[in-house]
Amino acid sequence: MKLRTRGRTTLTAYLLLTPAIIGFLFLTFLPILGVIGISLTNWTGLQTPDYIGLENYRAIFTTDFYFKNSVVATLSFAVGTTLTSIIYSFTVALMLNQKKIPGRGLWRSLFFLPYVVPIIGSSIVWSWMYESNFGVFNYLLSMLGGNKIQWLQDERFAMPSIILMMTWMSGNLIVIFLAGLQSVPRTYLEAVEVDGGNFWHKFRHITFPMMSPVIFYNFLTSIIINLQGFVPAYALTKGGPSDSTLLMVYLIYREGFMRNNFGHASALSLLFFLFVAVLTVLVFTTSKRWTFYEGE
Repeated sequence: MKLRTRGRTTLTAYLLLTPAIIGFLFLTFLPILGVIGISLTNWTGLQTPDYIGLENYRAIFTTDFYFKNSVVATLSFAVGTTLTSIIYSFTVALMLNQKKIPGRGLWRSLFFLPYVVPIIGSSIVWSWMYESNFGVFNYLLSMLGGNKIQWLQDERFAMPSIILMMTWMSGNLIVIFLAGLQSVPRTYLEAVEVDGGNFWHKFRHITFPMMSPVIFYNFLTSIIINLQGFVPAYALTKGGPSDSTLLMVYLIYREGFMRNNFGHASALSLLFFLFVAVLTVLVFTTSKRWTFYEGE
């Protein structure tokens, strides 16, 4: 009887997993195989593809100077945006978690609002703000007696400019951090106060350790999402100036859909997929060194 019940449970589990398995097969596994196959050809989308072996991969590491610039730009964007977003959103969440702040619900909505706005719309607004002659930032600089800056046309400022925009849009991280802060047991914080501890003692010994799983989650999801950044480079800079904001996904898009070099674009996509996968595994394997889980 027990074996029959266990068999029914196993069958039910497999039936419930069937849609997910089918989705993974047709939406993930087979497309990856297709990308691998196309990467071994010179397909342009307009002719019958010819098999060329690993020529696309050899070209990426030898003759494609855009690839190196794109790797540098992508890592700079992903690391810069992730770190600034984590620091900004955690700081805002700490402030919004204080009971003495009036209108906390309103402030939470205001800080979350940029995340809700479509990123292409935000990019257009920020491009107006960065406009060289009539933009808000240069207007403020002129009022302070400073010189106007070519925010999106100068390679020194283009990357910091799009990182600033993406940091402003990290309202989702604020909500997650705030939920984590509200789950920190008050008894622990009160125990520190009884022992004469101040805000820094509570943050260092209680809040930060107990928030480390939330920080890890936000860091991991942010770094993966930012590595796949596309819209800022597409809407604000077109990868310029001098390839300083040539993000990898934009490079893949440009090679595939603007230059019809689908074989080369597929090879770039596969290398990028492997890089993100390896990075994710490394982050997971090292997380236990700095992540605290209560009860372990």
